[in-house]
Amino acid sequence: MFRKALVGVDQSPAEGSLLSCLPDLGRWGIESVVLAYVIRIGYAQGAGYGHEDDFRAWLERDAVPIRQAGLTVTTSVTASGVPAEELLSVARSQGADLVVVGSRSHNFLHEIFLGSVAREVIRKSELPVLIERLEPTRAGQAETCAAVCGRALDRILLATDLSPQSRAAEDAAVRLAAKAGHIDCLTVLANDAGEDERKAAEARLQGIVRRIEDSGGNAGSRIESGDPAEIIARIGQEGYSLIIVGKHGRNWVAGKIIGSTAAGVCEISRRPVLMMPLQKE
Repeated sequence: MFRKALVGVDQSPAEGSLLSCLPDLGRWGIESVVLAYVIRIGYAQGAGYGHEDDFRAWLERDAVPIRQAGLTVTTSVTASGVPAEELLSVARSQGADLVVVGSRSHNFLHEIFLGSVAREVIRKSELPVLIERLEPTRAGQAETCAAVCGRALDRILLATDLSPQSRAAEDAAVRLAAKAGHIDCLTVLANDAGEDERKAAEARLQGIVRRIEDSGGNAGSRIESGDPAEIIARIGQEGYSLIIVGKHGRNWVAGKIIGSTAAGVCEISRRPVLMMPLQKE
């Protein structure tokens, strides 16, 4: 399913924790990684422009432990006034099928990509995006981050609203099934959902469970009621190592680019999130 990942990096305190998550991608089937840095140019910025060789040397140092873990690593240093679009352009040109970014608890992606850049990556990407959760800690006087990625495929929560827009997320769970420890399929109904709607949802979830089991995985299902983003984020804390969610959803969409539930899960979840875009016909 996934073979090549583009990882956007910077020189923040969280960088080391993000990099520590990358060897686990080998379990996903990832064979190669592109470490990408974008020199941001524009008004009052661009101090790094002209120092590309220094940045390449830094990325090569970062690549050493990842290569030791058995992954092929290449590096990319480019400059742009729109870093998010540049990262996605590099991902396309490099043939990546997964984009990896970092997220800090209660400060959504602020330190990793200077705030808005990572949000734009997530909003605009037509590729799957893996959002690695990094928790702030203190080491002496310096702020650092601890990764919570662990073994991401050990226990997966698939969140689906059972619409065609969520099919990509469901398919991702099926394709990862043989590599995963256990997958629970969750849908969240409105508080006023009737018994017929609940039965229909259960039947649909059981169909997904069968697909996962037919692919060599182990799965279960659960139905909850309430606000989808809050429910998914809360349940994700119950020992799950990864949440899979569709970028769009039938009842979850707040705008044309990203669904409100998907955005909410990324904002408040304290677990890694794999966001799957809408499949093209």
